[in-house]
Amino acid sequence: MDPFDSKAGQAPIKKEYRKERWVEEGDEEISHGVFGDDQNEGRKFSSDPKQKRRGQNKGQRGKKRILDAVKICKHTALGNECPLGEKCRFVHDLQLYLASKPADLGTSCVHFDLFGKCIRGYKCRYLGAHLDENNKLVENKELVKKNPVYTRNVIQTEVQIQLDRQRYQFPKSDAYMKIVAEEIIAERGVAAPALKRKNEEDEEKTAEENHCSKKEKLDHAQTANELEAQTLPPVVTAPVVEPVVEPVAAEIKPIDHDLPKIDMNVEATKPLGPIDTERPLKKLIDFRNKTYLAPLTTVGNLPFRRICKEYGVDITCGEMAMAKNLLQGQQSEWALTKRHISEDIFGVQVCGSKVEQVTKACELINYEIDVDFVDLNMGCPIDLVFNSGAGSALPESRGRMVKMIRGMQTVLDVPVTVKFRTGIKESEPTAQKLIPRLQELNVSLATIHGRSRMQRYTKSANWDYIAQLKKEAGNIPLFGNGDVLSFEDYNNCKTSSGVDGIMIGRGALIKPWLFDEIKEQRHWDISSRERFDMLKRFCNYGLEHWGTDSQGVNITRRFLCEWQSFLYRYVPVGLLEVVPQKLNERAPPYFGRDDLETLMASPRAEDWVKISEMLLGPAPGDFSFVPKHKANSFEG
Repeated sequence: MDPFDSKAGQAPIKKEYRKERWVEEGDEEISHGVFGDDQNEGRKFSSDPKQKRRGQNKGQRGKKRILDAVKICKHTALGNECPLGEKCRFVHDLQLYLASKPADLGTSCVHFDLFGKCIRGYKCRYLGAHLDENNKLVENKELVKKNPVYTRNVIQTEVQIQLDRQRYQFPKSDAYMKIVAEEIIAERGVAAPALKRKNEEDEEKTAEENHCSKKEKLDHAQTANELEAQTLPPVVTAPVVEPVVEPVAAEIKPIDHDLPKIDMNVEATKPLGPIDTERPLKKLIDFRNKTYLAPLTTVGNLPFRRICKEYGVDITCGEMAMAKNLLQGQQSEWALTKRHISEDIFGVQVCGSKVEQVTKACELINYEIDVDFVDLNMGCPIDLVFNSGAGSALPESRGRMVKMIRGMQTVLDVPVTVKFRTGIKESEPTAQKLIPRLQELNVSLATIHGRSRMQRYTKSANWDYIAQLKKEAGNIPLFGNGDVLSFEDYNNCKTSSGVDGIMIGRGALIKPWLFDEIKEQRHWDISSRERFDMLKRFCNYGLEHWGTDSQGVNITRRFLCEWQSFLYRYVPVGLLEVVPQKLNERAPPYFGRDDLETLMASPRAEDWVKISEMLLGPAPGDFSFVPKHKANSFEG
């Protein structure tokens, strides 16, 4: 048998591009047991030390604060006089700092080019771009005066302080939670008689069983002593105590009962959706037949979404934000809601287990930032989220889910959407039970990932089940999600299932130009140089977003490597025997058509770092990248 013959699960690469090993003879071989093993992504980490390394992201990978050898005062770094003077504990000697500062990484500063000045000042790793011959910072005063804004949704400091001190007011949420409290009391009142009947039935059944047991023992008793020993004591029935129920109104009206009924799924006259004139401030969006980039944890950051917008995606959504953290005013969580001006249809995704937390987080979002919709995460499979009752656990508590969605609709002036999986277990899909509830709530969009919680990303997405849900969905727009890596996959899944659109996640991480392929209905044999230029744009967007100092450069490097842990899985169209590549097919060892294409195909994390050094300069000495997503790379 030819060793280069295609095997099950392998991408069919032309034999002239195949090679026996990914690494050269003498180099440390890579564990093929981990590479491409999507099954591992559905399991908990084992006690193996190598397994524990995964996902921890140790070292200076952007999470650890990089400290300069000389800790310069922030005022001095910006060319200003420090108001604390000698009381300041940081260094004011600019020449000492510049002497210890690492060499510049380039001659052009993204911040200076865009805004007319660099907010990192002397700490910028591209300092020469805005420094004169006298070592003074320079500004483009004309551009500074224009004060261009490219990123929105920056949370205000005073709002964070109010949240931290629990002084922020939530009038709509407070009013809604009073209604929820009344509903809970009413539900308990209705349940009380049923509980009493159940207790009575259980008591009768227990008494009957005890009577039969006693008679049987009497029949089989051999002696009076045995009879006395085996006779059961009489059954004592405890009195049933009914719960105290406070009186409630005969009919509990929703908070918006006096408003006209509005169909949130009507076709809009503009792509973004007009403002509804009958119900002011309620934005409508026609989601149907639009491409949708999934909210992606870690890798779905703002610079990556900008890349996807350039390739034609219609709808973007921020990374999953935890409602509790938003309410605490955490800077890192609010950073997930930032929006670039190119994102014309943009939403944020919230996740939480408590109705009050999610409702208040949405009211906060409604007043403090600019979004076009808010998505409720009901599909996250992570143990920490699931065990708290959020994510993929939420659909199992449908009463709580309904209250949560209704609360979101009450406090938001934008559409509410939901995303969920088929259920907990692959063999027991339960998503069909959600459809009637979502119809009653008239959600603006429902998206189903065609896998269960326990599957994670293993096996293929169940598009037959998605098709079944679409038939039951009625007028609710339903999007499907799973295993789309080409325009042919997109066409087949959309046609066979009848869904209104498709959300794309991993497929976009592996080849973000997929959105262009869908619109143009073509297979794009993109060159290595075009892909490298794409990475260069990502780095520029990252430096703009995270900063041009050493810390910002390192954060950009970290997220570039995280993305590369997906990008390397792309196999160029010109190298395939059969087009298109399938999402669950992994590449056997192969050469590219040039050295850069070969390097981009490498599954070795050290090669991803090498690519980052071609774009961002040398990595710090202790930079050791381990991909966060478990199934994306080899060991070593």
